[in-house]
Amino acid sequence: MHHAFRARTLPHFKPLALAVAAFAGTALAAPATFHDDGRSAVKLDLVNAKSAPLDYLRANAARYQLPKQLNNLQLVKVQESLTGKHYHYQQMQAGYPVDKAEVVVSVGNNGAVYQVYNNSFPVPATLAAAKTAPVAKLSREAALDRAWANQKVRHGLTDQPTASLVWVPVDGQLKLSWKVHVAAQMPTGAWLQYLDADSGNLLKSEATTLVRKGERALVLGGDDRAATSEPLLDRKAAMQEFTRKQAISAKNDFSKTSAIARASALASGINGSGNVFDPDPRTTLNNDSLSDTTAAASFDAAYQNKALLDLTVSNGVYSLSGPWVNIKNIEAPNTAPSTTTTGIWTAKRGNNAFNDSNTYFHLDQNQRYMQSLGFTGSKGIIARPLDVDTDGLNGDDNSHYSFSGSTDYLAFGHGCVDDNEDADVILHEYGHAIQHNINSNWSGGDTGAMGEGFGDYWAGSYSYSTPNGASYHPEWAFSWDGHNNCWGGRVMNKTTALYNSSKTYGAHQSVTEGGVTFQSDELWSTPLFQALVELMAQGKPRANVDKIILEAHFGLGANLKMPDMANATVAAATALFPSDPTYANVFKAKFVAQKILSDTTTPPPSGNMNETESNNSFSTANSVATSGTVVAGNMASSSDGDYFKVTLPAGKTLTATLTPNASSDYDLYVYNSSQKQVASSTNGTGQVDTASSKNTATSSKTYYVRVKYYSGGTGASNGTYTLKLSW
Repeated sequence: MHHAFRARTLPHFKPLALAVAAFAGTALAAPATFHDDGRSAVKLDLVNAKSAPLDYLRANAARYQLPKQLNNLQLVKVQESLTGKHYHYQQMQAGYPVDKAEVVVSVGNNGAVYQVYNNSFPVPATLAAAKTAPVAKLSREAALDRAWANQKVRHGLTDQPTASLVWVPVDGQLKLSWKVHVAAQMPTGAWLQYLDADSGNLLKSEATTLVRKGERALVLGGDDRAATSEPLLDRKAAMQEFTRKQAISAKNDFSKTSAIARASALASGINGSGNVFDPDPRTTLNNDSLSDTTAAASFDAAYQNKALLDLTVSNGVYSLSGPWVNIKNIEAPNTAPSTTTTGIWTAKRGNNAFNDSNTYFHLDQNQRYMQSLGFTGSKGIIARPLDVDTDGLNGDDNSHYSFSGSTDYLAFGHGCVDDNEDADVILHEYGHAIQHNINSNWSGGDTGAMGEGFGDYWAGSYSYSTPNGASYHPEWAFSWDGHNNCWGGRVMNKTTALYNSSKTYGAHQSVTEGGVTFQSDELWSTPLFQALVELMAQGKPRANVDKIILEAHFGLGANLKMPDMANATVAAATALFPSDPTYANVFKAKFVAQKILSDTTTPPPSGNMNETESNNSFSTANSVATSGTVVAGNMASSSDGDYFKVTLPAGKTLTATLTPNASSDYDLYVYNSSQKQVASSTNGTGQVDTASSKNTATSSKTYYVRVKYYSGGTGASNGTYTLKLSW
């Protein structure tokens, strides 16, 4: 829609007066969003402007509170997705990066800027004027020692600790800090710590080991196990031991080396097979009564033999290492990966070889599924072998995705029901990896709850597609691992859960809002999953829904709130399926139902062909009765608007195609019988606009089509167009 940007003022924001600059296109499907931490610059902007990324930022520098010269931005990454390319500009100050502060400009395949995500921070004048980089009083070694002591590291490292200097926003100021990342086996876990570069005081910390359930022990220096008497490890000795083990692993681990080579070239083509649960025994057998202690024979009918693709073979030994998955031992209890001499894994539950084959199958299949959606090559997500420990977490009843400076991996625990007997758990954890590999700054805001909620959705989407998946508790996340005496699992139909914009939703929080108690994770998984269910009921493929949700993650950064992600999802639906507004409408409705988005509708326009909008209403729209009708129109002034009324038969799709003359710019809108906008197209001067809407009812419905002059365009006086209406 070609509207001027509207400023938004909240109690803790400074009033924001905005002018649309030369390159500023239009605010599209949603108004701009803002940060909730006192910053008054626009945060997420959906726009439409033919411009190079930096040219667009320069033209709109005031809007994003950036210096006109953009001399504090450094291009660090160009990422590609289905809808375009995403230019990531890191904010720098006096020689150091501002932590997780970036401006991401998304340029569509048509060359137009369509989204800007601005997580930059205002810089105090004294710092902005600094000519040289400050010197930290605290040394790197001292920072590592402080972080080590804070974390109380008791368990072996999974990566070498790192420490770098960054600016961190604290109480409206930027403080120079050591950013220290220490990644250890659970229950110590992996943590980012930010230490004052002068005093060494801990400014903040965040876990980078993302567990499947519970608010358990994700407290810096805490220990969720009873055995807290374990001695603390010596930092330097632990780092030396990790280096020694890495050298041995690099020498002996032929599987990963070959898998990486295959991922960048060709798959091995050597396939095996193995027993798996697909997705889990309860769903397959439609049996609520199965439990971890049920007799082994009761599971026999649930096993399925599946192909295990592109395995590694060395000296006649098959290992579960392929182009997308690498099974290896990373954490205690130090179970070696299973191998065979036949390529056939025959083990059943209770033998970790079954966990190996089940995990490899589901992760490998899921990666190939994402590639089938178009996320391959330069658009790939985790397009490499991901390390996986199928028996980790020291045996705890939990699982996690863990990342640090140079590595990431999945690990699954075996308490109660082995976590990776359930495809829901496997794909939930893979969901964390997907998000982090798309958005490496996924943190802050509501990303805790959204990360868990997306993982639940990603698993639920797959389970829903399997036999019995749509009938056996489709709303359950973790149908086999949870909903038992071990833990209650989660649901994806908590439609009574409502979003409160004044709150921040972390992972696994118990929330009460409006008298309804729910888990924070369910507030995000529910609208996603309910959109999937409704769209599939309307005949839409699951693949299209998953494609939209994945695409929405691109071009974003840190400190996302649920409305940001919801707006990005609706926008991705529109971009991927411009001629079918059903996707965007259903997503929008589900987010509105849970108050994540507001139900803002376009005010009813007025007018009729060749009459000014101010003098007309929907009631005077011209009726079009025949499919294929072509109307020749013209605009007399910038206030002109032409309106057409169509009675659309049941099951038919109305398609409006607007062709302007070469020097004019008009926009096209479609409204339902309630005069609520359901589709639009706002291409530029001389470009064709097309908008469609399907009548899914069992009876005919009234629709309205509006042609509007774009006041920011090249003129309307005596401009002409043709409009074709078909169904």
